[in-house]
Amino acid sequence: MKKKYTLWAGALVASLLMSTTAFAAGPSVIIQRDNDSNNARLYLTGVSEDTTSVEISLKSKQNLENAHFLGSEDLAYSHHTEKDGVLTIYADSLSVLESQNNQIYLGNLTLPDGVSFTGVSKLITLNSKDAATSYTQVSLEDDGSDNSGGNGAGGDNGDNGTGGDNGTGSDNGSNGGGSNGGGSNGGGSNGGGSSSGGSSSGSSSSSSSSSSNSTTTGRPVIKGDQANGMIIANNDGSVSIQPHDGYEVRDVLVNGVSQGPEQQLLHLKSTDVVEVIFAAVQQPSTGSTNFSDVPANQWYAPAVSYVTQRGLFSGVSETQFAPSQSMTRGMLVSVLYRFNGTSHTGSSPFADVSSDAWYGTAVSWAYANNLVSGVSDTSFAPNTPITREQAAVMLARYLKFSSVALENGTPDFQDTASISGYAKESVGAMQKAGLLSGDNEGNFRPDAQITRPEIASIFMRLCQKYGI
Repeated sequence: MKKKYTLWAGALVASLLMSTTAFAAGPSVIIQRDNDSNNARLYLTGVSEDTTSVEISLKSKQNLENAHFLGSEDLAYSHHTEKDGVLTIYADSLSVLESQNNQIYLGNLTLPDGVSFTGVSKLITLNSKDAATSYTQVSLEDDGSDNSGGNGAGGDNGDNGTGGDNGTGSDNGSNGGGSNGGGSNGGGSNGGGSSSGGSSSGSSSSSSSSSSNSTTTGRPVIKGDQANGMIIANNDGSVSIQPHDGYEVRDVLVNGVSQGPEQQLLHLKSTDVVEVIFAAVQQPSTGSTNFSDVPANQWYAPAVSYVTQRGLFSGVSETQFAPSQSMTRGMLVSVLYRFNGTSHTGSSPFADVSSDAWYGTAVSWAYANNLVSGVSDTSFAPNTPITREQAAVMLARYLKFSSVALENGTPDFQDTASISGYAKESVGAMQKAGLLSGDNEGNFRPDAQITRPEIASIFMRLCQKYGI
């Protein structure tokens, strides 16, 4: 399962206590841009063949606020941060990162118009034994930037480098100039750098920006249904988003890259794909309920109040919640369907799930999105109580489906050996996320039936932890 936010970065910092530092030149960060220069593929070369995790910091003189990194499908976790003109990329795999022709493909970059990078200020790798290596000599190859190359992790003073502020394509190319120099003070007859070296044989940041800005806008492609909100795409490349009453915009994805909960997008192209994720508006929990069988002093009372106010659960009657009742497979799938806030049409292959059953649409939706597979090819057993390990698997699959990254790990319970092999990864991930715990003796009890209050508590923690 994928990891969430910058948890991996914390582990990386801890591991640096026993890290080694590589002084020999060799590693290189490669950015291969598409024709429009806004989209690029990110590669890494020259690092250990045992590399499992990477942290890279790329420097730029332009605003990187809207820059995004989308990790390759082979990664278990990917994330990026931006601060003061530095884009830091985190990439982590469950196994050794595979390379072709000594190149490790990390993922795709989406960059604002005219952005170029001046160098690599940090490169740290982890190997399969969690030993870290920090490289001080890292070159940058950016085929769409005026500052490609570089000699040194930062490149700021690389007088003889090709990526630093004093190298080819920089502002003060003291030793990168000459007749073919590219710096503003080092540009000769064929200089193609920035403010003073522009001729037809060189490329400059201004010409790159001009080329990007000339890209034709158009009506983007809208992906997904609009059951919980209205999405209007216009020919000028703008998109307006209006959630229906009771819903809000949780996230907007453009070409699979998160933009946050935006309600207006501009300057998109006809080839861009926009997907909007709506969610029910969260209501604050009062901690009290109308159920006579849920006393306010019970540990699960706040959770029951929380999930019923959000419309995820309902009582078995107007006055009874049935806290001692086990959760069935059909119940849990229905809660997930309501929680997802989407509509679905279709059927499932299960003979024991009628399309007009109260859980029928939910089971069909869950099966279509690979959240459930049934107890056999033709049976789902909707009225069978779900066990704790089965619930962990279903919930972990849903979180992955919802792009919530969980940290992978082995379960740590007294009875871990009794957890089924297919469920161990999910149970470990849910435990590390703080969504599942054991009993007072430290046992998980994988085969025990999970109760309605226990599921309610998991959903309350999930919503509060991840803001969904």
